[in-house]
Amino acid sequence: MDARLGLEGLTGMGGGLLAGKSYFRDSDIIHLQLIQNDAFFSILSLPRLARLKPIVWTIHDNWPFSGMCIYSFECDKWLTGCKGYCPHPRGNSLFRRHIPALHWRIKKKTYDRTDLNLVVASKWTYDRVKKSPLLHHHPCHLIPFGIDLQAFNPRSKQESRRRLGLTPEQKIIAFRGIKSGSDQYLYKGMRWLKEALDLIETRKPTSLLILQDGSEFSCLEPKFKVHNLGWRDGEQLVDALCAADLFVMPSIQESFGLMAVEALACGTPVIVCEGTALPEVIKAPRGGLTVPAKNSEALAAAISQLLGDENMRMKMGQQGRQIAEEEYSFPLYIKRHLQLYKNVIERHKNQ
Repeated sequence: MDARLGLEGLTGMGGGLLAGKSYFRDSDIIHLQLIQNDAFFSILSLPRLARLKPIVWTIHDNWPFSGMCIYSFECDKWLTGCKGYCPHPRGNSLFRRHIPALHWRIKKKTYDRTDLNLVVASKWTYDRVKKSPLLHHHPCHLIPFGIDLQAFNPRSKQESRRRLGLTPEQKIIAFRGIKSGSDQYLYKGMRWLKEALDLIETRKPTSLLILQDGSEFSCLEPKFKVHNLGWRDGEQLVDALCAADLFVMPSIQESFGLMAVEALACGTPVIVCEGTALPEVIKAPRGGLTVPAKNSEALAAAISQLLGDENMRMKMGQQGRQIAEEEYSFPLYIKRHLQLYKNVIERHKNQ
């Protein structure tokens, strides 16, 4: 019913019940993540919870400082209250085009009564938080996500290809595929990637190594040999990233991009779009190339350039691994959080 009325994130009772749980009473701090994805939690419970325990909240997307949207694209109404007609509504509510303004006002009143300690993974998100009328007055800390650098580690390209059943002499372009019809298909840039691949002239046998869903790219055969791996994790994901000559992440909206970091750690250069957090994350041009968003021609040119220049790929691959070791190790991620927890708990005690 709450989804039908457009009240997601407001009606959940779980947050209000947390205070009665033994694990809540025994805790020193509460760390929130994606609270909008579960009907269990309501932001209306935040003021009471924050009076009882210090709260750290990791911001993954635009939802905490917009009316309802995950990504706002060209819309900047989140800066002024999400008033009027919403161009990118969420859900199927009859009121989805107009109710974001109500959510924005409720968030404003709620956050003003709540002591929050925010965490973001990129400067791209940090800058938006600091512009937000809802959250700018709360302390915000930049802590990039971390990965297991022992698991995501450069391997023999030929051995990784052999384990995946790929021939060693071909060129391989890897990316995460999204099925059309979903919101992700648009903001993950699949349309422009498909157009770019159609523009590329292949002089050597070239394969597409597609993670998650490659159904939209089968039409590119026989120009490319399409390998639809489905969803992979663990050793198979590492093999896929190590087997590739390059990894493409053409998102037009992205607040971090974990798979780009995983590719860097495997020594595989990455191609990303401007206007997202990704150029910052891969430290372009050290870890890869950037192109203008929604520009199929520029994306095609970057893919062709990197495929055709082995020395560039090797240099960027080595630099990418170095970036991962400097910025994205899981122990560093934990260390930064532990220091933040210590500071937040101490501040809460002195209030």
